[in-house]
Amino acid sequence: MIPYNIFQTAYVTPDIDVAVAVAAERFAVPRMQVNRDVGIETGSGVAHCHFALAFIGAVQLELIQPAGGADDVYRAMLPQTGLLRLHHIGCLVEMDVDWEALLAQIAAIGQAMPVRGAFADLMHYAYADHRDEIGHYIEYMQPTPAGLSLFDDVPRFAGPVAPATRRVA
Repeated sequence: MIPYNIFQTAYVTPDIDVAVAVAAERFAVPRMQVNRDVGIETGSGVAHCHFALAFIGAVQLELIQPAGGADDVYRAMLPQTGLLRLHHIGCLVEMDVDWEALLAQIAAIGQAMPVRGAFADLMHYAYADHRDEIGHYIEYMQPTPAGLSLFDDVPRFAGPVAPATRRVA
């Protein structure tokens, strides 16, 4: 089993600015880092997207608006009604050896990877297509030693407090 941490929930939206406003109201995220016209490598070419990011506790909320190029992997998942639709969960893979093993495992079972690339020398990423099984993609990310700096400027907000649990003997 490849060790990884689920740390991100990502939604696609037809309007990043409205989605950021909704996140402020519904998710108690008063501020998000918005990055516009970011190029993402896909199997069909480069997709251009607008991204908004914030951490709620340990979980990163990501909002994505497709904005051109080879953005079908995002555009095809846009909600038919409403503003947000789950696109993927994001998982961190810490070790290089685990990253290589994960890619080999995905290839061995014939799982489609419609998105795969790198942000400079900071982060490798790949989407495994699990839409038929669970309705969304799983993104795997493997940061280089300097890669976690990508999240340094992402706003962070306290997450909800877990309800007290009672242990039954």
